[in-house]
Amino acid sequence: MTSPARFLLFVMLVIVGVKASEQLYGYVAFRDERTQVKALRTQLGGAAQELVAVRTRMDSLHRDIDAQDAELTRELAGLHRFQRQARHRQLPPALYESYMAALQEYNLHVESRNLVHREWQQLAARRDGLAFRYDSLADSIHSLAVRMGQPYYQVPSPLEAAAEYAH
Repeated sequence: MTSPARFLLFVMLVIVGVKASEQLYGYVAFRDERTQVKALRTQLGGAAQELVAVRTRMDSLHRDIDAQDAELTRELAGLHRFQRQARHRQLPPALYESYMAALQEYNLHVESRNLVHREWQQLAARRDGLAFRYDSLADSIHSLAVRMGQPYYQVPSPLEAAAEYAH
């Protein structure tokens, strides 16, 4: 073996040795942080799974609210037809019962729609709390990663974390 080849081999062995010692040091020195990150990742996955479930339910309720709003608009147009038929603010006796039935149905439908909307609002508040919890956990994981010398540690999105937690 020639002298330049030996020198390059020596340099390569030194580099490998330095890198191996850095890895070993990181493994030993950051044992507690890795344990914390693992526990935080589990909590992150649970929060993400709840967050995804709440968002899914909210989307479903939003579609239901939109459908009910369209139906309520149609029912309201029917009530306006009764108002147009009224003379001097009075309906003919033959139409009054139909008007009252339509008005009662409309009011019940409004109550039903408002119940769904209240559930959506409660879920929105829950989603906000879960998002705050998820973000706090993600920030904690990131700060631990920075402390361990891994500033580019990839914290998963809520959907990725939920899928990872499900497995």
